[in-house]
Amino acid sequence: MTALYPFLLAAARVLYQGWHSPGYFTLADLGIVLGFTLGLVLLVYLVAAAALPRAADRRLPAFYAFLAVCWLFGFPLAADALPNSPHHLAKIALGIAGVAVCGLLVRWLSRRPERLASTATFLTLVGSLLVARFGVGIAFERLHARRALEHSALARSLARPIPAPASVRGPARDIYLIVLDEYANADVLHDALGFDNRPFLDSLRALGFTLPTVGANYAHTMLALPTMLNAAHMAPLAQELGPANKDPSIPNALLASNRVARFLKQRGYRYIFMPSFWWLSTAEMPTADSVVHVLPGFNLDRELGRTEFRRTLVKASLLDYVHRDAAWDARFIRRTLEQAARLPEVREPVFAFIHVLSPHSPFVFDPQCRLPPRWNEGRRKLEAYIGQLPCLNRMVLATVRHLIRDSDVPPIILLQGDHGSATRGFTRAQAVDDLTPLAAWERLGAFGAYYLPGGGAEAFGDSVTVVNVMGNVLRYYFGAALPREPDERYLSVEGAPFEFRRASAVWLARNRFDSTTRFLAGSEQARR
Repeated sequence: MTALYPFLLAAARVLYQGWHSPGYFTLADLGIVLGFTLGLVLLVYLVAAAALPRAADRRLPAFYAFLAVCWLFGFPLAADALPNSPHHLAKIALGIAGVAVCGLLVRWLSRRPERLASTATFLTLVGSLLVARFGVGIAFERLHARRALEHSALARSLARPIPAPASVRGPARDIYLIVLDEYANADVLHDALGFDNRPFLDSLRALGFTLPTVGANYAHTMLALPTMLNAAHMAPLAQELGPANKDPSIPNALLASNRVARFLKQRGYRYIFMPSFWWLSTAEMPTADSVVHVLPGFNLDRELGRTEFRRTLVKASLLDYVHRDAAWDARFIRRTLEQAARLPEVREPVFAFIHVLSPHSPFVFDPQCRLPPRWNEGRRKLEAYIGQLPCLNRMVLATVRHLIRDSDVPPIILLQGDHGSATRGFTRAQAVDDLTPLAAWERLGAFGAYYLPGGGAEAFGDSVTVVNVMGNVLRYYFGAALPREPDERYLSVEGAPFEFRRASAVWLARNRFDSTTRFLAGSEQARR
């Protein structure tokens, strides 16, 4: 039993990540990651057992496997704490010192079998306790999330169907909702980021798109998407879950069973879902009639970055030094937009939900649609963000041109940013009161452009927020008896996504260029 401690400690590290990020992984993915990690440890154990001479202590292979676990997860942690140095000299020195220490430790313990035995016993006990602690913690969190969903008044409210006439005049138009994650609107791009997006916007206008002033209601994708697809606010979750909760399970469930898709499916639409590459909220959609997998088959290198949970663990391990997700991210985005352009080939009315994780990080395009060189991944976030917009814009234009040209009936095309960008300090804020008005205004300035044949632009007017985009479509084209939602804007930070602070559009506009004053200093109007 004492040979199990390297496996227990490796499992504890994986389970700790799951316990530390409730709701951001599936149990199936947790099992896959555990299996892969334990397989690596077993490989080291078997190699050590085969390489050691027969006279060596039979407990040494387990100790070698333990050292491998320490290197796998410990070296990056120690290396990140080192100061920056030319040519990574500090990390090289750390590696040399680590090898020397491990060699001396193995030599010392191999001559003291009683010490090796007591070390194995101690580490087995520690590993067992950690596995039990984190495993039980995950189980309790899953149970709590399930009960919270069962008792959610918001979930019950959104489960009710949207009233509407059984039939409406006019053709059954395909509806394409293309979410461009973290795409900021023109004002934010020009005034806060120094990027002129007019060529792209003018091209959309020339195709017949309408571009009202658009704002986000929430600062996080996990809230913006269920808000959009349910045409309803997520603010009630603040009372249901409490400010300390970070689990996205309820918003994810509301997105998976969203009432807009249910409404359209009841009217003969085929719900086609094109998932994101690694974001859990849009990795699957059980209510979809069809799911388009743009990169089918199996590839181990690709699978390492297939989920956010895996990416987090890879980044915290030695695998980060040999593995990069950027090429797969770029290929996935490009293939998604190419496949979306082919959707008019479907012969029945289509409602397509397409989540494109761009211009959200990781930033995987340069202006010429090439993969940025690895040495350039550390460039400033602002430069990286705006650097990929020309490429993304060209791909999006190619997609919508195909959708318009190849459709027998002019379709409804909704290009929508879930929220704005985060180059001015939004992600560094520990609380809403730490946000500057500039960071808040940038984050809540979402992009939106809409192709609305048959006069649908009149339903949008001069301005719209994300919560009313799909509601406007259902009201105008289907006669849905769906009240318009208030255009309220809610700020919250990543560490407390359900601790909302209301920010009025007037306050944001008046203080948007203030990069020093904190949100608290000017938020009295936002609180009313």
